[in-house]
Amino acid sequence: MKRLQRGFSLVELSVALLALGIVLLGAVVFWQLSERQRVSTRQMDTQVQVREAVIGFVHANFRMPCPALDTLGTENCGAGQVGYVPWRTLGLPRPEAGQLRYGVYRQASATAHEDRDLAVLKDRMNPLRVATPSPRPQNNTAPNGQLPPLPVASAANPLGATQSGSFSDPLSGSCDASNGPPCPATPVGSATNLIDVCLALNTASDNIVAPAGNLGVNARGSRQAVAFVIAAPGMLNASGTGNRFDGANGTATNASPTFESPSTLITNNYDDQVISVSHSELFSQLHCGAALSAAMHAHFNAATSAFVLERALYDYRDQLYVAWKLADADVFAAAAGVASAASAILDAAKEMVSATADTTMSAGARSFQIGLAAAGIATAALAAAAAGYAQYDAIASRDEAWDVWEDFATRTTAATDLSISINRNALIGDAIGY
Repeated sequence: MKRLQRGFSLVELSVALLALGIVLLGAVVFWQLSERQRVSTRQMDTQVQVREAVIGFVHANFRMPCPALDTLGTENCGAGQVGYVPWRTLGLPRPEAGQLRYGVYRQASATAHEDRDLAVLKDRMNPLRVATPSPRPQNNTAPNGQLPPLPVASAANPLGATQSGSFSDPLSGSCDASNGPPCPATPVGSATNLIDVCLALNTASDNIVAPAGNLGVNARGSRQAVAFVIAAPGMLNASGTGNRFDGANGTATNASPTFESPSTLITNNYDDQVISVSHSELFSQLHCGAALSAAMHAHFNAATSAFVLERALYDYRDQLYVAWKLADADVFAAAAGVASAASAILDAAKEMVSATADTTMSAGARSFQIGLAAAGIATAALAAAAAGYAQYDAIASRDEAWDVWEDFATRTTAATDLSISINRNALIGDAIGY
């Protein structure tokens, strides 16, 4: 008896293999997407940690870290502005951070307040200051004695000079705007603080479009200036160039420091992740607005106001001195009035003698002259009394004017001491970072 044999036909086998292929393809795509998501999440976490570490480094060192030459993670400030994340310098316990590319904005200037090299420790904050009285004004018995000087630049009183950071000698003339050489016996860092970083960020934020040769990211067809950038490679070499980094991230150099924008879309040819922080963003994160405003304006406005008040007090002191001199002149005028009244009494007495003689010679016919002479003597006596009172009052007024001048003069000296103290405190505040 012949037995019937059954099996898969070629059509059925083809359909089964096709279905299996589709399932395998879906599994591979799903695995690839899952793995890419895992890698992307881990890289993003590393990038965020690097960003926070960089900001912390700025707070601690008053500058940004320089790039590392390689993945070993030690900064090299001679490497320029493009390299790898200096994870060892930042103190990050994540060696994988060394695989990330890092760029920092560096635009040096010989003029301290215009320097924008964020990776350099430099005292950029040197506001215009007022000159304090030297020698200290004194209250002489003449007006304008040792007036407080006008704020003029000189070797002894430089305007806007770098301060030493020393309480004992905050105005050391050995310091210069570039801190080279550093202030004597004083570490340069004591005169450099976060305010100097804020000033560099504020100045650099003027460059919306990154100047040629300075760090930037591609944004809508132009190079946008940024303070620093961190680029992570995707899981795949999407661009197919053999470089783990795609697009501008793989070609950024010190000569052409351009990275892709964080908003660059993921495509078949690009799968990198980029974090960039602009100068304005970092300025805000460091809370530079209030600090820079106070350091550049409030302290020195107070010092300048004290200086103006001091000069006003000395001017008023001189007006009081003029008032005292006028009162002194009134005393002399009153004395002259007393002398004039005494002279009038003598004249009246002479007239009395003459009237008495005439009365005698005329057998009493001119006796009325005696009455008139007596009235003249009385009038002269009243005038002398009035002149004496006027002299007394003038002397009292002069003494009072002198007391007021002397009391106010003491206050002007106190105003000088206050002006010197406020100005010195403002300078020390800039020097040591308050």
